Amino acid sequence: MSIFWSLITLAGVHLLAVASPGPAFVSVIQTSTSNPRRIAVVHVLGLGTAVLVWATAAVFGMEALLARVAWLYRVLEFGGGLYLVYIGIQSFRHARKPLAAPANDVVPAHLTLLQAFRRGFTTNFANPKVMVFFASIFSAVLKPGGPLWVRFAAITIVFLNETLWDGGLSLLLSTAPAQRAYTRAKTAIDRTAGVFMSLFGLRLVWGAVGATR
Repeated sequence: MSIFWSLITLAGVHLLAVASPGPAFVSVIQTSTSNPRRIAVVHVLGLGTAVLVWATAAVFGMEALLARVAWLYRVLEFGGGLYLVYIGIQSFRHARKPLAAPANDVVPAHLTLLQAFRRGFTTNFANPKVMVFFASIFSAVLKPGGPLWVRFAAITIVFLNETLWDGGLSLLLSTAPAQRAYTRAKTAIDRTAGVFMSLFGLRLVWGAVGATR
């Protein structure tokens, strides 16, 4: 019975983390309010896939690898930070640009399906702190030597948490009233999002550079 309570604890802790504003949250807002629903859904799948990769890596020992090969973590941290800074700068620069309406039901407003998936995947994958977070909560609730199915259950839980939360948020923000509200506040929201993304990225870069001194 303790195994199930551990999984429930894992689900609750991770859901709280997913619900907290972060780069993925900002990316969901921007993508959902300027693209058709199918694009937003694919973007969410990209976010979830990246989480799936990091969670799998954390469960099966990549944390130990990164602890032994410290420079590898710093490379991921530095590269991920630069990517987030780039996204933030682009968001700030194009904040005043009006949303483009799709020409028809086939062509998306801004992103193709592949671009939407890639944006979602890279947003979460570019942040190695996601893996560190998973390693922390997994080590807290999953006992060493436990059944293999428990580890797969843990991975499934975090994937579902990520995709269901982000998917629900994405669908809500893809409604016409939400889009009209966003259009009125687009410049302020995009600039705030750009600053947030850039600061978060700079924090990662600073941490990577500081650790090499």
